[in-house]
Amino acid sequence: MSIIEFIRDRARFYNCPVCGRSLKGCDIQVLSHEDERFHLQVTCAQCQVTFIVVLAVAGGAVEEVESVGAVRSGPVEPEPEPISVDEILDVHLYLKSFQGTLTDLLQQPHRSR
Repeated sequence: MSIIEFIRDRARFYNCPVCGRSLKGCDIQVLSHEDERFHLQVTCAQCQVTFIVVLAVAGGAVEEVESVGAVRSGPVEPEPEPISVDEILDVHLYLKSFQGTLTDLLQQPHRSR
């Protein structure tokens, strides 16, 4: 098995640093190779973000995978979880008894469960 085939196979065990989804099916290009260290350009199949990975191989096994940076403008945040029905009901019940302006509502301290 070539190193590229090995890396593509193992990519499914890692998640995109931007969208948080599996890197299975990502596009991988070798930028440079020195001894047992590879610099790879990885493009996520889901969100199409491109980032650089440094991969150190020792004795035929992957020793370290380090993401060095993402090439994308704007803030990098994982995709939020969908709002649950319980959360909608909690907001409805809270707002039903709330007396005040929108400014007052937005200045309320965050209530954690």
